[in-house]
Amino acid sequence: MAEFWVVEGIDGAGKSHLLSRLADITCETVVLRKDDRPESGNRWAEERLAAMHRLTWGYDHAEPVWHYPSRYWLHTLAAWYELFHHVHVAPALAEHRPVIVDGWFFKHQARMALSKDEDMVSLAAQVFSALPQPDQVVKLSTPPGLAAVRRSGSSKPSEHGAFLTDQTATSERGFTTYQTRTNQALDELLRRHPAPVHTLDGSTSSKGLLSLLREETNP
Repeated sequence: MAEFWVVEGIDGAGKSHLLSRLADITCETVVLRKDDRPESGNRWAEERLAAMHRLTWGYDHAEPVWHYPSRYWLHTLAAWYELFHHVHVAPALAEHRPVIVDGWFFKHQARMALSKDEDMVSLAAQVFSALPQPDQVVKLSTPPGLAAVRRSGSSKPSEHGAFLTDQTATSERGFTTYQTRTNQALDELLRRHPAPVHTLDGSTSSKGLLSLLREETNP
């Protein structure tokens, strides 16, 4: 049975970069990145995904998106992952091909947990648990300080904790502090999730990830 894998980690952990290299060396696993999706053949669905992606991740960094209700972001993110799975993940699994994606909902749920709003935390758990769940999780253990260097000059205020601080500051120190807290919350979520979690160094090569995939797929 083909399995659904996700690679998790903080902003700047190297998820997308790792999967872009993995896509170059394997044809047995379907490698999916939300910022560089393959053609599904469904024009209407692709147009919808593109519009959702632009509003969710491709907005102008000057837009104070943290002023919108947390529930708006929760349901927007859930809608994206549900449709993305329907269009790109489920068809590949139906063809008995393993799928690996550069991140699922876990990082977003971890961020929402930092709000300490118990009602929001509970709602996020309900909404995200209703999404298709991965069979295997790969967690990149990239140090927040290294991630800060990678994201220098291109990070968004949200990656520095704007949803908590209501500030637009984008210092390296602020990024590192917020991502450290996010990483701790992410680890806690993954400890409670039933899927096996494989922790890899942030500098893991694509060949190392491919070896893990093959090892778990063909024990």
